[in-house]
Amino acid sequence: MSWELYGRIRKLHDGGEVDAALALIAASTSELTGIRSYVACVEADCHALKGAGSLGVLVLEKEIDAGTDNFWVYYSIAALYRNLGRREEAVNAYRTAHALHGWTESKEKGYVFTHDFFSVNIPVWTRWFDEFIVSAPLRCLEIGSWQGTSATWLLDKVVSKRQGLITCIDTFEGSSEHQPWLPTLGADLHSFFDHNISASGHSRHCRKLVGRSQDILLYLDNQTYDFIYIDGAHEAKFVIQDAILSWRILRSGGFLIFDDLDHHFPTAPEQDTGRAIDAFTTWFADELQIIEQNRQMLIHKL
Repeated sequence: MSWELYGRIRKLHDGGEVDAALALIAASTSELTGIRSYVACVEADCHALKGAGSLGVLVLEKEIDAGTDNFWVYYSIAALYRNLGRREEAVNAYRTAHALHGWTESKEKGYVFTHDFFSVNIPVWTRWFDEFIVSAPLRCLEIGSWQGTSATWLLDKVVSKRQGLITCIDTFEGSSEHQPWLPTLGADLHSFFDHNISASGHSRHCRKLVGRSQDILLYLDNQTYDFIYIDGAHEAKFVIQDAILSWRILRSGGFLIFDDLDHHFPTAPEQDTGRAIDAFTTWFADELQIIEQNRQMLIHKL
């Protein structure tokens, strides 16, 4: 019953009916006690969507004061803190969220992330790197690094342990969807990335290449990789170029991950990320196996 109610609340939230979602939460308090932390995240976001981010923070701080160990509470409050200009609190909340997913190094090493698009993937990546992507040493290529969240996790948990190398390609100027945030960061993306890679203690296992992936990939023809992560510019026209150019340098038996299959461009639906991924997996169907698909896709090159 609790999760059925949660599903109804979530559907109202996702459909933009935030007042109705808040009303249902208020009317169902006793039935939702067992999953209160999950409901609180939706409630907080409803308040934020109504322009009351501070009220959303209070909802989640109440859960934290009650002793929650729910990853989503800390992940959600980090974004609210950031949007309210409370940067240090956002950074610390992300570190706590990471620890709850087993990435204690984030806090221990003092990583600084103001936006975190990666850590929700940690449980499934942990399994993928245990079950499928098992090469050692491991040569990784990452397209799109932002502040280095996925790169530092890979360095801490996978690459350094397997004496591998990760190559990170980024313009460090942000993609189209990032532009409104850049003036609020307090430093450029180079600074965030360089600090975090240095703080990892594994910088010898990381190579940083600055520029457009569609240009740089053309000059990597003499190299091969065991694993490639495509998370650069999300417009379909860029994703399909990244995919085709990456496929040439992914070794047979290697693995590729696409991010953000569900990313949409409301004013330019022809550029939705999934359109490029659908095209690629159709065109190269005889050369690949889709291992898993959710908001990301894990592909094995046959």
